[in-house]
Amino acid sequence: MTQESRPYGFEFNGRHSSEFELVILNDKSVTLPAKRKYQLQLPYRTGYIDLSNLYGLNTYDERTVTFPCRLPYGQNNLSLMNIKLTELMNWLMKPTGKIMLKDDAMPGYAFLAEVQTAPTIEEGWDFCKVTIVFQCYAYRLKHCYDDVWDTFCFDLDAASNIEADVKGHESILLINTGQNCAKLTINCSSAMSASVNDHVFALKAGDNVNPYLELMPGENTVNLEGTGHVRFDWTEEWL
Repeated sequence: MTQESRPYGFEFNGRHSSEFELVILNDKSVTLPAKRKYQLQLPYRTGYIDLSNLYGLNTYDERTVTFPCRLPYGQNNLSLMNIKLTELMNWLMKPTGKIMLKDDAMPGYAFLAEVQTAPTIEEGWDFCKVTIVFQCYAYRLKHCYDDVWDTFCFDLDAASNIEADVKGHESILLINTGQNCAKLTINCSSAMSASVNDHVFALKAGDNVNPYLELMPGENTVNLEGTGHVRFDWTEEWL
C-alpha cells in the first residue's frame, strides 16, 4: 500500500497504524513544549534572576502526541479481540527509548517518541477505543533541504547548496531554519579541512561527525580547504 492510498495514521517502530486496522479518531491532540525556566531569587531583592537562556538558547520540556483510535474488534469475539490487542501492545511497547514517530498529518517532520504510559482500552461490542499517548522530545525533526520544489515549503524552508566541488578554497553558506543547533555531517571524497563557527576541523575521506561540528540557527558559513567533492547533511529541530 502506497503512502498516498493508505488511511490516515502514523508510522512507528517500522510499521504504519493502518496495518493494525486502527482508525484515528477526530480528537487527536498534540501538546506544544513549555519553556523550562531556571529562576534564582536573591535575598533582599525584588524579583528573580532568569538563568534560563544562560547559553543563548531557550530550553523546553517534552511534548505529547495523543492518538485516540478505533480498533474494529470487540466483545462479540473476545478471543480475536485479545489477539489483536496483544499484537498492538507488542508493536507499541517493544522499543526501549525514543524512536522515530511520523504523523501523516505532518509530512516532512518526525518526532522522537516512546509509549511510556499504558494505552487505555475501552471495550465495546463491535469495536474497542484505544488511546495511545506518545512521550516526545521537545523538538520536531526535519531533514535539511536543497531546492527540490515538490517537498519545499516557501513559507518556512530555506534552500542550501548541500553539495560542492572544492578546488583550493570554497566558502559555502548553509542555513539552519530550525530553532536549535543542528549536528552537521560532512562527507568528503578526500581529506581536507573546514572551519565552522570559529572551530577548525581536519576532515577525512568519508563521513565526518564531531560534537563541535554543528550549525547555529540561521546562516552559517563553512570555509573549506582542499580538493574534492563534499556533501553536507543535518537534521533541523523545530518547535
